Amino acid sequence: MKKIGYSIGITRPNRIEFITDFPVRLGQFVILEYEENGKNHQLLGMIQKLERENPFLKDVAFVSQVEGMREFSNPETIIRGEINILGLIVETDNEIFLQVPRTPPLPASPIYEADPELLKKLFGSKKESFVKIGTLLSEKEEVPVYIDINQVVLRHLAILAVTGAGKSNTVSVLLKNIVDKKGTAVVFDFHGEYTKTKITRNGKIAVNHIKPFINPVHLKVKEFASLIGIKQNAHVQYRYFRLALENLLSDLKEEKGEDWERFLSTEEFLDRLKEEVENIANTDEESNKKKIKGKVKDDSLYEVLNKLEDTYLELGHIIKLGVPPLIDVIKEGYINVFDFSELDEDVADTIASNILRWSLEERKKAVRQGGSKLPFPILIVIEEAHILAGEKRNTESKYWIGRIAREGRKFALGLTIVTQRPKGLDKEILSQMNNMIILKLVEPEDQKHVQRASESLSAELMEYLPSLNPGEAILLGNMTKIPLLVKIDKAKEKIEGNDINVVDEWANTNIKENSSDILDELDYI
Repeated sequence: MKKIGYSIGITRPNRIEFITDFPVRLGQFVILEYEENGKNHQLLGMIQKLERENPFLKDVAFVSQVEGMREFSNPETIIRGEINILGLIVETDNEIFLQVPRTPPLPASPIYEADPELLKKLFGSKKESFVKIGTLLSEKEEVPVYIDINQVVLRHLAILAVTGAGKSNTVSVLLKNIVDKKGTAVVFDFHGEYTKTKITRNGKIAVNHIKPFINPVHLKVKEFASLIGIKQNAHVQYRYFRLALENLLSDLKEEKGEDWERFLSTEEFLDRLKEEVENIANTDEESNKKKIKGKVKDDSLYEVLNKLEDTYLELGHIIKLGVPPLIDVIKEGYINVFDFSELDEDVADTIASNILRWSLEERKKAVRQGGSKLPFPILIVIEEAHILAGEKRNTESKYWIGRIAREGRKFALGLTIVTQRPKGLDKEILSQMNNMIILKLVEPEDQKHVQRASESLSAELMEYLPSLNPGEAILLGNMTKIPLLVKIDKAKEKIEGNDINVVDEWANTNIKENSSDILDELDYI
């Protein structure tokens, strides 16, 4: 190992100051070595802070003085910094691991460049559950970094970054690794970025693109009401809608039996539902149907009718009787992409909450009693997570995301939330994401919001966030041994998240000038 400096000043179990005249790098791993009580100790550390000093230029007051002293004083510059002690290195026959140091290292202990082979053993693949995510950022030699997919699913993951920092590439690398492990993922795609994705396994496409056709019969009443635009606080409208739906379903089962869906089109179903809403105002005492107690509020009744009429016009292309529940189309061993790109946020929320609810219920059934529609572990990837789990928005999805964040571990149901607006995320949900991949974050409020949610994100690590290049990230949590600065691998089968080259698009524009425009120009001259 190459010696690069010495510890100086007061040492602490978790941090030391050091001095060197070598050009070391922020984030670089080093070994601090010392002997005490006849025992050799090796501590692994990461350089967290650096500053360069020229002792001859400390009290310089004029530019002319600097010019005169620069040539002879430059070789005397020294580098000072801080090293965060990550742990005491313990090596066994087939494994290297870190122990928390209990005593401060000796001052004036020599510091060495970390051996790449040691780092490879420490951050390399230990079990089948480990997959390669990238390489250490600040090492001269390429050192691969592996994460534990078990911990990603069981303890959840947040991928956070500004636009263009590499979120799509990071998700691509994660999904490719899951597919290669024959794993199953569900993706909520708000921008159609996954429509052309061709992630493969053994040369065959492993992406199941799903158009979110909704059978209203498989929705809870509250979900159906939300789908047609009845807000959570519109209690009277909801009461009218629920009563009409209950009466209609009762009539249909009586008329045509339990399989009544085979005899009715979606348009006919919605027309019958409108009739039931209109009949709420009917005070016929001889009718056996459930009725509203008290006076009917016409304004609320008309609002429900208007929403039902708008529903067929606006959502007729996705509401279809007879289609199976959405979780029935999830394929084991595939990336299952639900395309929300043509839906508004409220409709997407209704569909997402339905998938989330059924996923949790079916995974509970799989673990507790068997006979589930989802007998395999699942990772749900939520793009644009601030839409469904916003700090200031009460959505149906937010409730189920919170439930899965708290309970999913017991049922092998994991979450990965992806957003470029961390401060817009619900802080309780973000705090449940025990693993984080944080790429470039510039806005201070985003940084603070993330730091409040994660105990592992130190102030020193936060200082890196604005200066990270695309594809560079901080990894935190149970999926890796210690916080790491990593260059994420370049995905070969990437999700279409790239920016459009505007200038190239303009350059390919075929501009046709007509004769009248030319004559107008000549007249002007």
